[in-house]
Amino acid sequence: MDGHAIGLSSAVSAMEESFVLDQQAAAVLAAEAEETGRAVRNVELELRGQALVADVLLRQAETTGEATRILRTLEYRAAEHQLIMLQARVHRLLSRVAANMGDYADQLDHALRGLQLLPAHASPRIRIMHLMALAEALFRTRSTESAVRRYQEAEQVALAAGDTLFCSYVVNDMAYCLYAAGQAQRAESAMIRLLALLESEGSQPLPAMLDTLARIQLAQRHTEDAIQTAKRLVACNQSDTDYPEGPAEAALTMAAAYHQAGALTDAQTALDRARELSAGPELARVQANVLREQAELHATSGDFPAAFAAYKAYHEASEQLSSREREAQARIRHAAFETAEARRDAENFREQSLRDALTGLRNRRHVDAQLPALLTTATAAQPLAVAIVDVDHFKRINDTWSHEIGDQVLIAIAGLLGPAVPAEGVGVGGFTARLGGEEFLVVIAGLAEADVLDRLEKLRLAVECYPWQLLTGDLPVTVSIGVAGGWHPARSTDVLGDADRNLYAAKRSGRNRLCGQLTRTTVRSTTD
Repeated sequence: MDGHAIGLSSAVSAMEESFVLDQQAAAVLAAEAEETGRAVRNVELELRGQALVADVLLRQAETTGEATRILRTLEYRAAEHQLIMLQARVHRLLSRVAANMGDYADQLDHALRGLQLLPAHASPRIRIMHLMALAEALFRTRSTESAVRRYQEAEQVALAAGDTLFCSYVVNDMAYCLYAAGQAQRAESAMIRLLALLESEGSQPLPAMLDTLARIQLAQRHTEDAIQTAKRLVACNQSDTDYPEGPAEAALTMAAAYHQAGALTDAQTALDRARELSAGPELARVQANVLREQAELHATSGDFPAAFAAYKAYHEASEQLSSREREAQARIRHAAFETAEARRDAENFREQSLRDALTGLRNRRHVDAQLPALLTTATAAQPLAVAIVDVDHFKRINDTWSHEIGDQVLIAIAGLLGPAVPAEGVGVGGFTARLGGEEFLVVIAGLAEADVLDRLEKLRLAVECYPWQLLTGDLPVTVSIGVAGGWHPARSTDVLGDADRNLYAAKRSGRNRLCGQLTRTTVRSTTD
């Protein structure tokens, strides 16, 4: 990897380890990483750039569908290239997609798979993010105590790493989980611990943390504390692009605090401010919550007609919001379906590109891709057997009968090759392929030399004894076979070269023969 690519990889890593992104900067970096990775043939950098693009897109509801398309493709490609860390990241991001669709079971599945895939050398921040994703999914599926245990595990990782910022994220989310589950006292204890941690570091809580604290204090009926927390919240500079609803939520929390204190005029003033700050379709959920608070405030003041009107408006807003969410979820599902269909088409095309059109066997491209990997698992004690099978005097068949008959002969021989390869099992297997013209390849893994030679000899006899009269009349059809063995660190070209030399030895010895052995010492010739 060149220096520029290394620098890009480090920059991408920094963004992968952050909850908060400068979305514009992230998009620029992602595009550069993807382009550079493709240019220098660094697949991992290219795909990490694409994952960063998906992360940015996931932060906007309207682009979740496009993020889904990218992630579904990345899920396949990361597995194809065995990029375990990227696979884990993709599953964590897909858990967010599932959450956006309201499919919490799928969210849990992806979050769990992401954590299981995460390698031991992952940084503390990455591990914390995965633990938090799983905790959130457990919370969504109403497994509160399991969620809390995951949050606590993430908290311990953060404390061990001395990462106060991430520890504060973890404890805040755990406190909200407990609050939402109706356990306000435990939630308040968690927030007290969070505030003490931040104070010891001389840090201030983020606006979202203050909002969580104020809501918990309201649930505990600590009204004055809630008002003071809400005032701190409103005073905060809330320009976080990942939390655009922050200012409106702060004003709404302030209204709720004043309402609980009985300061209805102040509550209405704060609520009017929340309504003003929540203008725009992207804050529809806040708008609905403002209407609900307005209905409750009118009811407290005794204006029941106004309370009914506000509640009716809240109900209509909630229905519209649910409808929009269902439409958005449908778009995400459609994007996932389109991607799955496209991937199936791509897989079918890839499969077709690795097969010979005439015989249906694997082709030379497949051989070049798979043979090196098989050689790495072979040993001197149990070498990989590679046999080249060539049809004897094939030109005579074409010239005497026709190329169409010749093709039928090749198809029949292709069907006879299969029994030479053992059924797939632990340490055994292989494949057959057509190298081109009348040449075929049989690859056998995991068998002793005697078994390999026996299988190939049976193959030679099967071809010789096949009822060729229906195709070639009195013209016989036989094959010559050259076999060789290879193991790590032999190159596939060397092993194929040995098999090819043994094939020509078989032809020079009179054809319809098997020559070679796996120990690569002498040439053995057999005939019927």
